[in-house]
Amino acid sequence: MKFLTAVLVALCLAFSWYYAHCIDARFGVGLKPGQVNDYFQLWNASRAILRQADPYGPEVTLQNQIAVYGTTAKALGMKIDRRLIYPIQATFPLLPLGWLEFHVADKIALCLMATLVALSIGWLRGAWDRTTILYVFLAFSSYPVIVALQMRQPTLLFFGLILGSFALLRSRHLIWAGFLAALACSKPQIAFPVLVPMMVWALAKWHERKRFLIALAASELAFLSLGGILSPGWISEWLSALRDYPTYVHSSVAVFLFGNRGGLFVSGILFIGLAAVLWRHHDHDLSFLAAVSAAVFMVVIQREIYNLVILVVPAVWVADHAQQIRASGPANQLVLAIVRVAFLEFWLAAALGGVLMNTTPLGQSIAWWFSTNMAVPVLWSLVAMMVLQVFSSPPTAVRKEEAIASASSLAGK
Repeated sequence: MKFLTAVLVALCLAFSWYYAHCIDARFGVGLKPGQVNDYFQLWNASRAILRQADPYGPEVTLQNQIAVYGTTAKALGMKIDRRLIYPIQATFPLLPLGWLEFHVADKIALCLMATLVALSIGWLRGAWDRTTILYVFLAFSSYPVIVALQMRQPTLLFFGLILGSFALLRSRHLIWAGFLAALACSKPQIAFPVLVPMMVWALAKWHERKRFLIALAASELAFLSLGGILSPGWISEWLSALRDYPTYVHSSVAVFLFGNRGGLFVSGILFIGLAAVLWRHHDHDLSFLAAVSAAVFMVVIQREIYNLVILVVPAVWVADHAQQIRASGPANQLVLAIVRVAFLEFWLAAALGGVLMNTTPLGQSIAWWFSTNMAVPVLWSLVAMMVLQVFSSPPTAVRKEEAIASASSLAGK
């Protein structure tokens, strides 16, 4: 890593974390360690399961409300009742933490999520070198990742699990890949952007790769059965809790732009198009397919800032193949330049936001606006890049066997 690069990365880290700290201090976005946060609901559900209580029941729901509101939702007239919105198997990866006090479990969860962010870059690239270290530091200087860590958002847990499954699949550990993928499906909007191309890849050569899909289905069935034993009737209770979920999350980009009906129509068209693209290019590098899928999914899932961690997949792919993209013609050069400008804006917005948070109320409002909109140019530039690659000749258009062999060789080093 060159000295100038190291200095720039250090500045990105400092500016982004300072900005996140300012946002936290002014608006209370990131909660202090040990206080109620997004992980609390999973921890409380884990504790209920270990004590043979119903994690979706009124007693646990009441505990969630008191922890968040200080009293019941009914007393405050709140519509959000804080019932568990995850399927029961979402508690399985961190189930033992339910035995611990929350302030201890919270610290362990934070360390695990941070570790998974770091490991995910290496799993995605299939290499552990200086470039991977550079990308890890850049990931930790990304505001969506920072705020997800501050909030202990389980998105990071399930994102790490699906990329762990991705790495295992490329190195032909098909059964373990299927098991981890089933765990990651506890948050489908995070798992599916990577899982869908993995499933297409396996279906393309069913006889050689069927163990992955069989392990995935068997593991999911086992988790559902175990959930039924631990909490009979949990599926109907979970589905009931999901009815209120759309009321307290942002709509997708597609719905935001085209309205409810138009957004659903556009989302359906995008899914059909994605399926066709993945099947047509199933003999390309799996990381390319995952990058295309992740870019498309970001248009159709909820516009929560922490969900933008999914953009790590196409961002890493573009960074790794920048030289080949640049050599692919003027159109590729133009879009690559747009991607770079978008990322420059992304980190400059964090730096400027940190300054504005210490000025006037107007400056603070602008800084807050940055927190939810600074990544918009990054999103659309990466979508444009991946669409362009689909309709041109992707620089990673190698046979699948070559990609897998290369990944296996790198994993063995």
